[in-house]
Amino acid sequence: MKCYCGKIAYINLSDGKVEAKEIPEEYLVNFLGGSGLAARLIFDLVDPTADPLSPENALVFMTGPLTGTIMPTGARMTVAAKSPLTRGWGEAHAGGFWGTELKRAGYDGIVVTGRSEKPVYIYIHDGEVEIRDASKLWGLDTYEADIELKKLIGENVRCAIIGPAGENLVSIAGVFFDVRPDGPRVAGRCGMGAVMGSKNLKAIAVKGSGKVEVENLPSLREYLKRILPSIMSFPTTQLYSTYGTTAEVGPMYTYGDLPIKNFSMGTWDEVRNLEGEEVAKRIVKGHRACFNCPIGCWRYVDCEVDGEKVVGRAIEYESIGALGSLLLISDPAKVAKLHQLCNKLGVDAISTAVVVAWFIEAYEKGLINNERLGGIRPKWGDHKLVEELIMKIAKREGIGELLARGVREASKEVKGSESFAMHSKGLEIPMHDPRAFKGMG
Repeated sequence: MKCYCGKIAYINLSDGKVEAKEIPEEYLVNFLGGSGLAARLIFDLVDPTADPLSPENALVFMTGPLTGTIMPTGARMTVAAKSPLTRGWGEAHAGGFWGTELKRAGYDGIVVTGRSEKPVYIYIHDGEVEIRDASKLWGLDTYEADIELKKLIGENVRCAIIGPAGENLVSIAGVFFDVRPDGPRVAGRCGMGAVMGSKNLKAIAVKGSGKVEVENLPSLREYLKRILPSIMSFPTTQLYSTYGTTAEVGPMYTYGDLPIKNFSMGTWDEVRNLEGEEVAKRIVKGHRACFNCPIGCWRYVDCEVDGEKVVGRAIEYESIGALGSLLLISDPAKVAKLHQLCNKLGVDAISTAVVVAWFIEAYEKGLINNERLGGIRPKWGDHKLVEELIMKIAKREGIGELLARGVREASKEVKGSESFAMHSKGLEIPMHDPRAFKGMG
């Protein structure tokens, strides 16, 4: 079946065994897309009672039928496993170029099982799969690891990487793709970085020279010629092209959808500093696009905060809601700095902000013993506090050991705090107030 390579790389890190297996055609028909295929494979491979951080869990990287084709916005892919946050199904998604490169290398997906005795990375290139030593990469942040991997393999390789948070099995750790020069793209949700770290797997680097075929390329080209003007003239598309997803901040605030102060407030005058036009004016320096995407909502920043340079992926709606309004931080440059720190250390910005907001509120209500704080005095709007907490979470150090477990588990240890621990079955809720729209309540 065209659009697919028809193969998945199965990699057992316990014994080093690598197999390329064909995907049954019934799976391609009945389980559409990266999430569908990943769900079927995990159903087949993982015991529902398995510990998410055990060798028995499977970590699946899966593309969809449109990944790598000329279809606009078809670059996204899925990372899935049993989640250490929910202890159920977990999936996260990312755009960029990694998924396309994997298909060009000859595989629709990767299934990683087992656990290596020492840190390793996987290198996939034109059908070949190698498991290589990553001892010198272990402990590096995602940016540093990307630099070192490209020194070893070449600048034109695409990398999926975990940071120190994933190595330390932080439950809110993510997987980071296309980190440099203006990334990363992030599969942040559900703790997939912790699952990757539990396997002693630092990175997966891919490089391919193949092509992704479609059934009838001339017909597809004609179809795209007809629909592309409609896509690009659509008002939301034009806003995304101009401001990225920060275009949503103002409208979502008006709807009551943007969360403020741990979902406890409905209005906040300083939100205007975080709206798309203001962010673009103050810190955005340009834009990029994922593979074959005409919209180009991916922005990058170049600014300075506290004497430090902040360069790379720009803040978007979710990171503004999480590290901005949820914590009452209104300076977009400070939000960008916190976002970059999350990306470097390898934590999901959404989950991190939710657990930090819970922590500040619990302290305000007198529910956290001062002896646990190590000199920290939590307060709203303090970007320096949030910066310190992000580092402690990634290292599981001091109060960070509690926060690294995610907001559900943390709140169980602090009596009286579960009512304002904002999660759904263990997963911190994203930056949309459930009271704004019926479909989210």
